[in-house]
This record gives sequence, structure tokens and C-alpha cells, in this order.
Amino acid sequence: MAQNTEVDDNGKDNKFNQKVPFYKLFTFADSLDVTLMIIGTISAALNGMTQPIMTLILGKMINIFGSTDPHHIVKEVSKASLWFVYLAVGSGIVSFLQVSCWMVTGERQAARIRSLYLKTILKQDIAFFDTETNTGEVIGRMSGDTILIQDAMGEKVGKFIQLAATFFGGFVVAFVKGWRLALVLLACLPCVVIVGGFMSMLMAKMSTRGQAAYTEAGNIVDQTVGAIRTVASFTGEKKAIEKYNSNLKVAYTTTVQHGIVSGFGMGALLLIIFSTYGLAMWYGSKLVLEKGYTGGTVMSVLICLMTGGM
Repeated sequence: MAQNTEVDDNGKDNKFNQKVPFYKLFTFADSLDVTLMIIGTISAALNGMTQPIMTLILGKMINIFGSTDPHHIVKEVSKASLWFVYLAVGSGIVSFLQVSCWMVTGERQAARIRSLYLKTILKQDIAFFDTETNTGEVIGRMSGDTILIQDAMGEKVGKFIQLAATFFGGFVVAFVKGWRLALVLLACLPCVVIVGGFMSMLMAKMSTRGQAAYTEAGNIVDQTVGAIRTVASFTGEKKAIEKYNSNLKVAYTTTVQHGIVSGFGMGALLLIIFSTYGLAMWYGSKLVLEKGYTGGTVMSVLICLMTGGM
């Protein structure tokens, strides 16, 4: 009998811990949703490419400032400035399409999931509500879980595509404009990734520890106030305060450590970034003298790689 109960519990746990692939979230999309997602994907990719394109225009502007006749510099700069205007207009349009399309399709699919979930729940037998779920869980899943699903299939997808396009576009533009400088700067990016990832991992761990301590302290307050007569009758106020203070000390220590790690990590990250800038300027000057690079090319490669890598 105990073995059967254990098997049932394990089966129930496996049932609730089932995971589905990410693309399964879009199972309930109709033709309009597919159209919105295609438009949103293309717009997000174009929006991500605006940063690398901007560095090309900036490099052109730097070359104009450095090599144009002073009597004609205003005319040349005015021509190049128009490219910033065109880029701004295009970026505004694709940004609007990216955010609006992904948010609209996310809301539509989330609403459809809520409706289908409610219809499925209402078709269940009465025994289902006694053994499998309760009213609070149904309401919580309809209001909470569907919002998480909506976030996962909405604006965040467009943001991911945008950042991916910026990453790959930045590297492509950098290697096309100046592969020698890009290859040297590429060796510095793993340091940025390692420091940033290590800092994020430690901060996440400390945040979880601090949140657990605050939760435990809140539980102590809830239990003490809820049974205040019993606590007072056994003169347990002092013990409850001591337990509460001990949890607050853990949370305080964790917060201090979080601040120290955050400051140290940010300092190390900026040290690497500015050291990379220095290396780029030094090696870029050698390429200007020996390989015919221009100041605009050096700045374009540097900004492209740092934008894509960050």
C-alpha cells in the first residue's frame, strides 16, 4: 500500500514537473499571430542592426572631421548628418513594429490560452476539484502563469532577436571594416564575459539567500502575531524577537556582501573595458601608420565589437 502511494506521488510529481520546448508556447497562434510574429521578427532584426550601422556613419563623420578642408567641412558634415536622420526614422519605425507586433500577439495568444484553460477546467468531474486542484490554484494559474507565458512569448522574444542581431551584426561589421583590429580586440571579450557572468552568478545567489532570510523572518512574525496569546502565555516574546533578529542579521550580511561583490565586479568590468579602449587606440594608431587605416575605421571597429559583445 505504501509502495502504491509512493508511486502515485512520484507520478504526480513527474506530471507537474513536465517541461515542453519553447516553440510549443506558440501552438495556439492563428494566421494573424503568425503574420504579427514574422513582422515583429524582421523588425527586431533590423532594429538590432541599427547600432552597427550607426558606427559606420560615426566613422564616416570622424573621417570628415579629420581630412576635409575646413572651408567645406560644414557642407560635408551636413551630408553625413542626413544619414543619422534616415537611421533615426528607420529605427523608430522598426522599433514600433517590433514592440507592438510582439506585444499584440503575446496578448492574443495568452487570452486564448486562458479561455481554453477555463473551458478545460469546467469540463472536469467534481472529483477533480477534490483531489487534483482547488479554486485558489485555478485562479492563481489563470492570473499568474498566463502572465508569465505572455511575457515569454511577447516583448522578450523581440528583445532577444534584437540583441542577437546586434551581436552578430556588430562582429560582421567589425571584421569587414578592419579584421586585424577586430581580431586583437576579440581576445579581450572573453574577459568581459567571464567577469560579467561570474558577477551575475554571485549576485543571483546572494539575492536568493537574502530573500530566503527575509521570508523566514516574515514567517516568524506571521506565526508569532497569529498566536500572540499563546506566545504571551509562555513568555515567548523574547525568543521570537531573537529568532527574528537572527534572520535579519543574515539578510543584512547578505546585502552587504551583495554590495561588495557588485562594486568589485563593476570596477573589474570597467577596468577591462577601458583597458580594451586603450589597447584599441594604441594598436589602431599602428594600423593607421602601417596598414592605411583611418581614425573612423578604428572607432567603428571598436564601438561595433564593444556594442556587440556587451
